[in-house]
Amino acid sequence: GRCMGGWVATRVALAAEWRREGILDADRTLKAYEMLRPVLPQNIAKKRQDADRLSDVLDACDALILDGFGVINVGTEKIDGIDALLAEAVRRDITVVVLTNGASHPSVNSAAKYQRWGLDLSPHQIVSSRDACIAQIKEQAAGLRLITACSSTTPLGLASEMRVGEAGDTAWAAADALVLLGTTSWTESDQAKLEQFLHLPDKHLFIANPDISAPHHDGFSLEPGFWALQAMQHTPIIPHWAGKPHAPAFELAVARAEALAGRPIPRHRMLMVGDSPHTDILGGNAAGLSTALISSYGLLRDHNVPALLEELDIQPDFLVRTL
Repeated sequence: GRCMGGWVATRVALAAEWRREGILDADRTLKAYEMLRPVLPQNIAKKRQDADRLSDVLDACDALILDGFGVINVGTEKIDGIDALLAEAVRRDITVVVLTNGASHPSVNSAAKYQRWGLDLSPHQIVSSRDACIAQIKEQAAGLRLITACSSTTPLGLASEMRVGEAGDTAWAAADALVLLGTTSWTESDQAKLEQFLHLPDKHLFIANPDISAPHHDGFSLEPGFWALQAMQHTPIIPHWAGKPHAPAFELAVARAEALAGRPIPRHRMLMVGDSPHTDILGGNAAGLSTALISSYGLLRDHNVPALLEELDIQPDFLVRTL
């Protein structure tokens, strides 16, 4: 899609400066999400309750929809308490679905990772923004010639798909749309080619992972949403977004939770749990779910979270310190 209002042109191109400095921290991540607010779901006002632990508010839900990074794990290490939380969910007959913006590889890979950590999560319990992106492409982009990038990702397996690394510049010349799945090996050269591509008429950009960053113990990684914001500042494009906070990912998660439960579940009895106000809470609220923000891990671990939520004007149903 094309940018209709030219709103990006009024933004200061901070992303390039941050990238040159090689630093993306929580404050800059939050600023980047605020720059994207015009294309994020509208805020739904909530009256917040505070609790020490997520397990203290489980009476409020029949299904848990858990973010991955920041709730189940930080970097490559699982978070203390996740085993006990999943066990308590089983004891209470609470359906558990993981909704992740990780799109580089199929959901079965995430399930295998969780199972290596000893977590009782099956592939059927994992819904990813990759899944939402595939559904979106089939619905909106049938017939378009797609390229996927970068080399560290698994191909989508779609008939019209070409790979940047395999076909080189010929893929760019032949494509109608680029699908950005992950950016672990994304380079300045890749970004320059993307922006050159997006200046051409009738080109599309699908972002399968809208995250600006992901939390690790030693800092924050640059995720596809960061590079999408950079492209929006330099080209006339407004991407097609598939993951949180946008509706398609939440609709898939709701459908999966009800399928696993074998019955309809009122949305206010589904609790979206995450560490990001803009992706997990704003998106969950807009989808009609109850929401819980974890403050001790992930994005907000070093922040005065109540003050920050007032500043952002984003409130969850529950603010909890830990699992």
